[in-house]
Amino acid sequence: MKSILRAWNFISLLLIGLVSCQMSIPGGSPPSGTTSSSSSDNLCTQYVNCVSDGSDSMVTFDRSGGNDTVLISMTTMAVNTSGWMAVAFSYNDQMDNDSVIDCILLKNGTVIVRNSYNTRDDKNNTDIAEPFLGIQVVNASYGNGVLQCIFNRSITVNSSSNRIFNLTRPYYILIATGAIDDQGNKLYHGNTSTYMSPNAVDVTSDFLVPRDRHYFLDTLGNSATFAYIPSPVEMEFEIQGPVSKTGRWISLGLSKDIHMSDDSVLDCLLLTNNTVTVQNSYNLQSYGGNQPLNAEGITVIKTSLINGRLYCAFRRKIANFSNSQIFPLDKPYYLFLGDGNLNADGSKIQHGNTPVVSASAVDVRAVSGNVSRQDEEVFSTVSTSFQSMTATPATTEIPGYSVFPNGNTGDKVMYKLSDDGNSVEFIISGPPQDQAASWIAVGFSYDQSMNDDSVIDCIHLQNGTFIIQNSFNVKGGNGVRGGNEAVNTDGIKLLKADYSGSQMSCQLTRNLSSDNPRVFPFNQTYYLLLASGTATPSGEKNYHTPNRHAVSSVMLNLTAYRGNIDSYQTKQLLRAHGCLMITAFVMLMCGAILIARYYKTCWPEDKLCNTAVWFAVHRFIMVTGLFCCAAGFIIIFCYSKGKLNRTFGDNSPSYFWAHGPMGIAVMILIAMNPLIALFRCDPDSERRWIFNWLHWFVGTCCQTLAGITLFFGIKMGESDNYRLNHYSVFWILIAFVGFHVFIEFLLVVEKCISDRHSKQRFTVSYGMSSPGESASAVKHAGDVSRESLLFRYFVLAVYVLITMGLWLAMIILIGGGFQMGSN
Repeated sequence: MKSILRAWNFISLLLIGLVSCQMSIPGGSPPSGTTSSSSSDNLCTQYVNCVSDGSDSMVTFDRSGGNDTVLISMTTMAVNTSGWMAVAFSYNDQMDNDSVIDCILLKNGTVIVRNSYNTRDDKNNTDIAEPFLGIQVVNASYGNGVLQCIFNRSITVNSSSNRIFNLTRPYYILIATGAIDDQGNKLYHGNTSTYMSPNAVDVTSDFLVPRDRHYFLDTLGNSATFAYIPSPVEMEFEIQGPVSKTGRWISLGLSKDIHMSDDSVLDCLLLTNNTVTVQNSYNLQSYGGNQPLNAEGITVIKTSLINGRLYCAFRRKIANFSNSQIFPLDKPYYLFLGDGNLNADGSKIQHGNTPVVSASAVDVRAVSGNVSRQDEEVFSTVSTSFQSMTATPATTEIPGYSVFPNGNTGDKVMYKLSDDGNSVEFIISGPPQDQAASWIAVGFSYDQSMNDDSVIDCIHLQNGTFIIQNSFNVKGGNGVRGGNEAVNTDGIKLLKADYSGSQMSCQLTRNLSSDNPRVFPFNQTYYLLLASGTATPSGEKNYHTPNRHAVSSVMLNLTAYRGNIDSYQTKQLLRAHGCLMITAFVMLMCGAILIARYYKTCWPEDKLCNTAVWFAVHRFIMVTGLFCCAAGFIIIFCYSKGKLNRTFGDNSPSYFWAHGPMGIAVMILIAMNPLIALFRCDPDSERRWIFNWLHWFVGTCCQTLAGITLFFGIKMGESDNYRLNHYSVFWILIAFVGFHVFIEFLLVVEKCISDRHSKQRFTVSYGMSSPGESASAVKHAGDVSRESLLFRYFVLAVYVLITMGLWLAMIILIGGGFQMGSN
């Protein structure tokens, strides 16, 4: 009974204190989550932005009072007539080197709020020279066994001792209570009166009660967290991320595989009227779009939009849904995290940035630790050494940064959306062209030409200083070459610049938008231009030489993660590879196989190059095809730098990875057949049949495997957002395969009829004689009728014409007749 009365007194005093706080703040609002809890085992069970020791003490944080302060409320029932409660902000889960705020009840009844500091010895809390810096007390009181301090704490403070931490990053929250001596000094709390949050929290943003939470993050600042709460029927979720306007969504998807099809989705929506809501939705099968459902099984805890950050906290039932499109949480799923825009009616528009997917299927009820993405570990961080970043090779990818290199010069630009979502961070680096003055610049262009482009310059002068500025490429005309004009430095913030003689680099941020029309906003897609050259002593850029620039192969969204980006020049290697391989397979090798199989008896008396016509034609076409394959093979190895695991698109299907090894196998088989032919015996040898069957088997395997490899390659190009019209090429290739099979069927039927008429066995007409049977029988199989010859000539003519047409269409679509897309 005593404990019940004590809890009731605590709740009553808490409500009174919060009301007095509300009355003392003009236009203010009560701290977040200041409703009474119905559970005594954890005071924060129903709170957002609250940390509790689970029995006697809690602290809440609220940002609704202003952009520069956090309203903090500290409340405890663990103090009797005198004592203290403290909240500490720690970089780790230990009580050492922590910034502390004390709420102290002196023995004369006075309550004070002050700063202090935990030194490395966790039993030593010391006073500091600025005890009240950054603190504005709203209410400090004690009554009925409840000590409470409510105050505004500045987010950033100018502490001369650096012992009062800025609240601009996540900290572990430590809570402790204890007694004081006669002078009002805090006595050590012991080991039983402390609490430590299980994870670091950002007190300037909304967060749920710290529990054993599991994080799933993307590279854009979006995150989803989930925790298994003491409930057999629910789980707790948070979805949050930066937004720059209304009409946005951030979603967590639950998928049975790594494809966005047939998925249950949890949506955090910021509607155009500034309302924040949570709902279920469903990704239709076969990539048919997203269908909004309802809020079945969802209990909203808190939604907010603070300083451009969208936040949704809610509980979600584990099972027993009336709609089968809302998946139960009783099995593992792949997790997707994405964002995008909303239509005016609140329906979701397809994401602009490629969502991230978990590295494996996750059981959200039993996961250990945080969830890793397929592209990297969740908590991979950028190297803290800027020199080490700029010293890496041009093609090295730093987690979170997209990389656009110029392989010819060693220049590169890396970029990512900044943590606050208001700017893009760039690292521009490369070898200087002149020890006196050099520049490297990244441009943003609507086309692939250097005219009318917005540019960011990194210029190093001989005196060691750097110039960081916006500039503009002016379009030339009437035979006059365009130039570059400096604009301003608006929206640019230099983070670090470095020059070592062999490497120069600039790390900077540039705002997403600008009032100057020559400084392009980053809410559109652009081709990236990367160039370098020398500069005058005053910092004016000299024109770069032709080999000192690169252009991206696609238009890019600079606020989205892209990974490694190819230049337009290197992308030509991909197109050449595709054209050569299609030429070898479609135009040459399939036709050569037809000649060898069905046209041996068509020119029995004629010779070409002192050998049978069919053999001379077959050999010439196959050798030509071999050279085409070899050239394509060399080109793709130059493009991929010998790597088989080059990424051709985000979240690519697993069978894409088979394309490289299969291509190598095709090349080996193509090279094997000519080598086998070098060791073939005479046509009349009794062992000739061994060569015939082996040659046929290797050629058939090669033809089949090459066709499958081509289909994989075309689908890889289709997934890479190059807009090469690969969808059409895919179906044209299917049409060719169907046409080729149909022609073979016609010729097989005709040969069966012809062979039956001439009483020759089918295997003999194929030239695949059996053991003990002379292959010279083929010479006498030439007694075919005139009608049969005319039919075969006609089929061959039709085959050549249609094949040339299909081949030409594919070459045009891949090699030149395409429309560059954006990404």
